[in-house]
Amino acid sequence: MVGDESAGRARVLIIGDSVFDAFDHVESARELLDSQQKTIFAVQGCQKLVEPGCFAWVKLSALDQLKKNAGRFSDVVVIGTGYNDRIGVPFRQAVLAITQEAARQGVDVVWITYRQVRHVRGKATTMNKQLGKLDSKIENLHIADWNSFSVGKEKSGWFRGDRIHLVTPGAVGLAQLINQSVAEVVAKRELAEVG
Repeated sequence: MVGDESAGRARVLIIGDSVFDAFDHVESARELLDSQQKTIFAVQGCQKLVEPGCFAWVKLSALDQLKKNAGRFSDVVVIGTGYNDRIGVPFRQAVLAITQEAARQGVDVVWITYRQVRHVRGKATTMNKQLGKLDSKIENLHIADWNSFSVGKEKSGWFRGDRIHLVTPGAVGLAQLINQSVAEVVAKRELAEVG
């Protein structure tokens, strides 16, 4: 995969909703991600997984973004969208659609879990449980546990008042988790290529 980088192709595509929108505003977090691997950012508030977003101008879903960026990156798509989606069967179908599209493109998926706090606690808990069940069944799906990683960080100034959306330290923290998770997946991919 070294050839891909020298040719200028990114290794990672990050797709996210308003939580990940912090990467558009926190340059240090973007630089931290880009310093480990060339990264494409496709983040937009109100984005949904497979349907148009909750605002009229948010036309592209996470799945649309993945398809639009096919061939522009080589290894991993990071999914940070879902707070605006419905739980249950629609969520499961969205995970399957995205992981299947990623498999068609030959890339792995790092799915960021949802913060189980305040008004999204029930929904996030259900979605995180579904991700946990699907993780063992879908070969190219890898879970990055943002919910656990960010526990107790409210007092460290990571979040806005809703304890979900990020300010600068939180965006940097999320970038660290993404870098760690992507490094593990890329190492496995490189081992598989050698083996």
